[in-house]
Amino acid sequence: MTTTEGKRATFRQRYEQADDGLRFQDLTYTGNFVGMDPVTDGILGDKMMRSRARSGVLEKVTKEDVLRDHFTIDELNDLNNYLAWNIWDVLVMRATEGVSGMIPRQEYEILAFMHEFYRWPELMAMTTEAVGGAQGIMDIGASARREIGTKVNAVHDWCIGAVGFGMGRCGLLALEVIKPDEYVEESNEILKFMQRVLWGKRQDGYILNSQDRYRCRIHDQDFLDSIVNQVEPLDPDGPEHGAFTQFNAAAELLAFLDHYDCRLGLGDTGPYELPDGKLLILRDLFVNEEVFHWSDVCEDAKLPHVYTLALVLDPDIMNLEEIRVNDISTTFTRPKNYLQAVVGGAVFAREKWDTPMGEVYNIPISDLGDHLGRVQQATLKLYTKTSKMCRRDLIWNGQYVYYIDMILPHMRKAGTYEKACRDYDLWEIDQRVANYYYDITKRGFAQETVPSKIFSGAGYLPFPDGISPTRSKYRWL
Repeated sequence: MTTTEGKRATFRQRYEQADDGLRFQDLTYTGNFVGMDPVTDGILGDKMMRSRARSGVLEKVTKEDVLRDHFTIDELNDLNNYLAWNIWDVLVMRATEGVSGMIPRQEYEILAFMHEFYRWPELMAMTTEAVGGAQGIMDIGASARREIGTKVNAVHDWCIGAVGFGMGRCGLLALEVIKPDEYVEESNEILKFMQRVLWGKRQDGYILNSQDRYRCRIHDQDFLDSIVNQVEPLDPDGPEHGAFTQFNAAAELLAFLDHYDCRLGLGDTGPYELPDGKLLILRDLFVNEEVFHWSDVCEDAKLPHVYTLALVLDPDIMNLEEIRVNDISTTFTRPKNYLQAVVGGAVFAREKWDTPMGEVYNIPISDLGDHLGRVQQATLKLYTKTSKMCRRDLIWNGQYVYYIDMILPHMRKAGTYEKACRDYDLWEIDQRVANYYYDITKRGFAQETVPSKIFSGAGYLPFPDGISPTRSKYRWL
């Protein structure tokens, strides 16, 4: 085991107001701020982006702000700019993850982005009405405060705005099928839904983890205590530690594959500082999403919907300097490897997405062997099944993972998923997007144009000043 004898963790300095955090990458961001100082990643980047805002939408907002029906144009542009930076901030560190040797991920992503922007607004309006208005959406967010194994989590909630609005609008602008002054009303619908879910979940006035120095501390204390009380101590050099970290890796791989090589199958919350100074991360690994037909191999292996792992880290063992739980529910630390610092753990299983919390059960670490074997069995079968699919099936399946799964948890909670399928043709492909399937391979659009627009921030064009917040698209010319 690597030790840092004589050293102490300094991560708590990152939570001091004057601290600008560490740099996790050397690249910088420009976006819509051409001619100004480039923006960094991390805590300093968040400060810079908020200082350039023309409204107060990026500061702590009140419940009354969230209940309002519309954003102003300045607020929409501030959210557009911030989400563009935030996307860069979380994606550039793992940009190569977007390339898969088996699944055409970049192709399915851009189709899903555009499909979401076109289709989600009416689904969100319908869902908002079904739950009695804005407060009902906030209540969906608040449900995550007393649950583990829920997809009402940072990555899904962030994806509503960052992916459905931000990347979707960016892709359509790049394809030159919409203009910056169009679909303002629909953009508002998406961003209000995101704001309400996240505000209801956090309840501290912020909506994104990056605004709170990369903390996602959402759970009520008494609920959190009930989890911590079931944590088993782990010797970093002992066999139980090996069994726990091996299971974490295997279940994470399956969760990733079941969601077509993307992070919708993973979800971290935290870090929670415990009374003894150690840190807790709660990690959901969704290894069996029943809405996907290819998850039959996971069902055959009798896997639960989700495993939740509680990881207790000793920050002094690794001389922790900074820890981020970013807005795609992923934990990053400096130094990078935190597994050596895991000194406690627990594993829980939630059989179905709506299994009551009282029926979620603890799996002793000594019993993980059986679950590990079933996870590995499902992973092998899923690889085999996926490898036999044609390119078109892989692209449309991946598109469904994004387009369906990113709002699935919210519609499930609202009870509107079946209505969306029945009355809104949820699983049908919009004819415009079906036609784009042939366009995205031309002139390097999916492989070069879209990534350059997204990663540079150059594609997130602002809404023009003076445009009506309720403007849609009225003509095809």
